[in-house]
Amino acid sequence: MDMGQILSNPYIEKEHHSGSDDFTSFGFCSMQGWRVSMEDAHAFELNVNSAASDTDDAVDHVAFYSIFDGHGGFKVAEFCGQNSVNILRNLNNFKNGNYLKAVSDFALEVDDQLIEADINIHNDHSGSTFTGVIISKSKNLILCANSGDSRTGMAINGCAKALSFDHKPSLVSETSRITNASAFVEIDRVNGNLALSRSMGDFEFKAQPELSPYEQAVTCIPDVIQHTINYAFDDFIMLACDGIWDCLSLQDCTDLVYYGIYQETLSLNDIAAKIIDVCCAPNTEGSGIGCDNMSIVIVALLQDAETEEHWFTRIRNKKDISHSERELMSFEDRRKKVFGYFNFDESKGHSVFEVTTMKQSKEDRNDSHNDSDLRYPISSEHVDTTSGNIAVFSTENPAAADIHNRTGNINAESNKHPFNLYTLNNILGSSGIQITRGAENGNDNSAFIHSSNLPRILASLGNTSSSELTNLIDNIETDEDIYMDDDDQNEDDQNRSTPEVRNEPDSAFR
Repeated sequence: MDMGQILSNPYIEKEHHSGSDDFTSFGFCSMQGWRVSMEDAHAFELNVNSAASDTDDAVDHVAFYSIFDGHGGFKVAEFCGQNSVNILRNLNNFKNGNYLKAVSDFALEVDDQLIEADINIHNDHSGSTFTGVIISKSKNLILCANSGDSRTGMAINGCAKALSFDHKPSLVSETSRITNASAFVEIDRVNGNLALSRSMGDFEFKAQPELSPYEQAVTCIPDVIQHTINYAFDDFIMLACDGIWDCLSLQDCTDLVYYGIYQETLSLNDIAAKIIDVCCAPNTEGSGIGCDNMSIVIVALLQDAETEEHWFTRIRNKKDISHSERELMSFEDRRKKVFGYFNFDESKGHSVFEVTTMKQSKEDRNDSHNDSDLRYPISSEHVDTTSGNIAVFSTENPAAADIHNRTGNINAESNKHPFNLYTLNNILGSSGIQITRGAENGNDNSAFIHSSNLPRILASLGNTSSSELTNLIDNIETDEDIYMDDDDQNEDDQNRSTPEVRNEPDSAFR
């Protein structure tokens, strides 16, 4: 398995969200991990029609949960996370209750708005998978839409049911569309490059003007699976990016959620975090699994306006029915099975989860800016959100980004951690300065530094706002500030005292 660019130590700060109403409840966790940047995003809304429901009791209660797994950059996934709820809410077919048609309209509208958005998308080669569910109260229906290789599944009395299937270029139906669009499949990739055959963005593979969006080599149109809810059997839904599914089968993940529920001390949010701990690779010496960004949301299906606490009790009371014939594997044992090549040291208080839970010692914090490599992963827990109606999304770097919700009362600024040279060193090394090849005045050998993260870094040094610093940087940048030739870049790379970055082909986008 290809790993893409990886750090010498994982960036283990976790982003958490949770929420509940009388229809669904959820717990979410994501982590950048071994990758040099975070390209996952997400959007959740407990009731997309919340505003209309306040004035019209006949309006359907519709929950929406989605995961976006970016590749080739973060822009498309970030846009989807920020805008998907409003895009869905404003579709005519959604307003009319035609949810099956609405999900196709949603994908097409996302691509259209990406093109119209002022994010220089045609010079950006990023794309994003999409997996999402619409849960309708009046129709008693779960409708899952999927483009790419993120996945959704659900638990039915202990058994896993797939609600989505991966879109790979080697599938006969996908290969047929790809070749009809004058493209080809090589090494299981579109044009030998993209390891997915459906996604948002990726416009260089949607460039045949004579073809409709349905017929392009890479299409955004999702496959859709519908499931009628039976609360006597249906327990919860799981949506996750391929960083999770590379490590766990759908049944494995389902069993871990049940195991967490039966512990009686873990919330849905805690269980999601534990699953990420299970899946994060202990090192990079294996096949590459466990080295990707990771995002997972667990959605509880509440019946008869029950609370989340009552739901937990109901699911635990079904244990004899759901798992009477087999023992569930613990988080620790599952991790050891996933990474069977690694010899976990559990002596003297060591844990199998040490790579995702190890805290930096005081001595290392004092000396870390003098080290050429990071001795310990970076760790601090992000804000946990619980509210009535919320829509949340992730951005390029959760450690630096604001966290938004529908009520407007959650912001990462209120959860700042002390800034020091160690933190700066790791922001720069893990996801701060990105260097991209590009042409400037016809010179294809130039490299340019994106300064989008600089205001965040500088803002940590004082009370100056990020927007003020952005204006300051815009006024003082020169070509010498942002452009380097190859010799300068090589010298800079050799002198960096940040985590080692290994360059290998990206699993989705080269």
